[in-house]
Amino acid sequence: MGRRPEVFVRQVSMAEGQRWQRTTRTAKDAVKLRRAIVVLMSAQGQPAPDFARLLKTSETMCVT
Repeated sequence: MGRRPEVFVRQVSMAEGQRWQRTTRTAKDAVKLRRAIVVLMSAQGQPAPDFARLLKTSETMCVT
């Protein structure tokens, strides 16, 4: 069995990263908050299992 593929978002600009960070602080909607966390962690090269653990969810929920 080979290594599982890793999925990452594209590179985000500094301004876009700051916007996502602001969203993590101000989001009232849980979906927006989770999305911002996933995008930021993925842009930093963190693998899906890491943010799945942080969000206390399954790995498949973070990559779909």
